[in-house]
Amino acid sequence: MHEHKTNEHHDGHNHAHIEFKESKKSRFIWVIILNFSISVFEIIAGVISSSVALIADAFHNLEDTASVILSFFAWKISFKKPDKHKTYGYKRAEIVAAFLNSVFLISVCVFLIAESVKRFINPKEINSDFMLIAAFMAFAVNIASVFLLKEDSRESINWKSAYLHMLGDALFSLAVMAGALAVKFWRLFWIDPALSFLMSFFIIAQTVKVFKKSLDILMQSSANLDYEEIKRDIESIDGVSNIHHVHTWMTNENTVYFEAHVEVREMNVSETCGLSQKVESILKEKYGIYHTTLQFETDRCRKKEMFY
Repeated sequence: MHEHKTNEHHDGHNHAHIEFKESKKSRFIWVIILNFSISVFEIIAGVISSSVALIADAFHNLEDTASVILSFFAWKISFKKPDKHKTYGYKRAEIVAAFLNSVFLISVCVFLIAESVKRFINPKEINSDFMLIAAFMAFAVNIASVFLLKEDSRESINWKSAYLHMLGDALFSLAVMAGALAVKFWRLFWIDPALSFLMSFFIIAQTVKVFKKSLDILMQSSANLDYEEIKRDIESIDGVSNIHHVHTWMTNENTVYFEAHVEVREMNVSETCGLSQKVESILKEKYGIYHTTLQFETDRCRKKEMFY
């Protein structure tokens, strides 16, 4: 009876997990379809209205649609299990996607800043009514995409990168709308490039955080841990004399790998198994580290610095 209940619980958990993944997949696909469609519409509308800003916004949307597609495939790849070619698995695919997304978005923003300066110096006549309608439709689609991705953006920098792309698109569409209204009612051509300029800087400031974090992980920077406290906790275990040559790295933002040399008093190999369990228990329960490699030794290393 107990085994039957356990299997039922396991099957229920797997079913819920599959439904959860399918829900994410559906949201991603809807974001891709909506944004690709509005991008094509904006290009056509930009040509008809002679609005360079609208065309620029369309290509910005297309760029972000491509980035969301990249994020979607990276997310799918991240579920592949480790194999002989990728012994750490494919989790870092999400980080690569987040890094590329952030680079693309920063590049697009720099380009739009340059275009805003040009439009500020040499404004052009546009069909403000058509521009306003197209920009409003793009804004509505972008906001819908933002809400579709908002919940998932909290758990992964890959999803957060895609979320920021959509938020950036919404802000740019809003800037185009404001520019169209300014042109329509007051003939203030400089409003449109001025708003685009400010929004570009805002998005760059937000995206730089994703860029730095993803770059740190790709460069195998150390995990953000209190290493002195880890040292104290492990050396407080009976039988442990010293911990040194510590290395940590991450395959994605949630998975930390930890390796270290642990100096112990002379003991049998079987005794180190018990020590290993105690060390791993501390690292799991207190620091959230689930992948640990320990090298037990007795007065082997000449240099016993924490990091070497």
